[in-house]
Amino acid sequence: MMEIPDKIHTCVTIREVISPRTCHAILPNGKVIFAFTPKDAAALPLREGGKVRVRMNVADFSRGEMLELA
Repeated sequence: MMEIPDKIHTCVTIREVISPRTCHAILPNGKVIFAFTPKDAAALPLREGGKVRVRMNVADFSRGEMLELA
């Protein structure tokens, strides 16, 4: 039997930088999400128009954890 994943990875485009660790980003389907870097991870150099890989919970597509620049 196939296991259903609880997290997915995708690439987003930064729309608006809110702080050094947070931004609004656009998913490939055009939906805007809140993206963040966890406290225990190094902050990424965020800039509008930049691409970032995020990890999202399949139960909540409104936010994503930023992993690395894409």
